[in-house]
Amino acid sequence: MKNELSQIISQSRSLVFFGGAGVSTESGIPDFRSVDGLYNQKYYYPPEQMLSHTFFERKTEDFYRFYRDKILSYAVSAKPNAAHRKLAELEEKGILLAVVTQNIDGLHQAAGSREVLELHGSVLRNYCMKCAKFYDESA
Repeated sequence: MKNELSQIISQSRSLVFFGGAGVSTESGIPDFRSVDGLYNQKYYYPPEQMLSHTFFERKTEDFYRFYRDKILSYAVSAKPNAAHRKLAELEEKGILLAVVTQNIDGLHQAAGSREVLELHGSVLRNYCMKCAKFYDESA
């Protein structure tokens, strides 16, 4: 399998990488559906409900508690892993055109990738819905 992937990459003129939670698990960020994932941890509300916009609107304090404890806490301490660095290297060589990610951790950019399309936003960029002021992850 590794040789097949290497061959595909070496024969390609341009690639786009589409990834999700599995890319960042080696950096210590849990995924959602594995045995240790967020969906298998015990909470008063199911995580998939707590991550919804409706939950955010109706139970804002609970949403932020979960966001700080289970999302933000992992993302701010994580470092890019070999996969993030390899993708950045492929971009630098002109082989990889862009990374499309479902991740919100900013690790692709931290590894050096420049063309990153974040489908779900980033914990590194937050804003107030009342005043539209932006805040980083430390706010």
